[in-house]
Amino acid sequence: MAQEEELMQMSIELGKAIAQTDVYKEFKRAEYELFQDAEARKLVEDLQKMKQEHRGKMMAGLELTKEEQEQIKELEQTCIRNRQVLSSNQANTSFQEFMEKISGNIKAGIQSVDK
Repeated sequence: MAQEEELMQMSIELGKAIAQTDVYKEFKRAEYELFQDAEARKLVEDLQKMKQEHRGKMMAGLELTKEEQEQIKELEQTCIRNRQVLSSNQANTSFQEFMEKISGNIKAGIQSVDK
């Protein structure tokens, strides 16, 4: 159990180190600015709501109509044209890619022991 506790402590330290990176700080700054911009925030909320509705429909085995597909495409384009939404999306993508690299390194470390 002591080994697991040590690993949990190491993961906390990793989290603290991640929070000090520029990629994380940029992600948090862009997120904050997005929430401060009412128009950008509404665009993102509307897009998330629409995507959720479409997912529910598809999970129920229903196909999206051409009109529904066009609506989501148009809303996505509107979001991308908004400077704040675009900035937030780019920062989020960068942070997610960074976290995937970290996860990949952890997996590589595990696999190196399994050999």
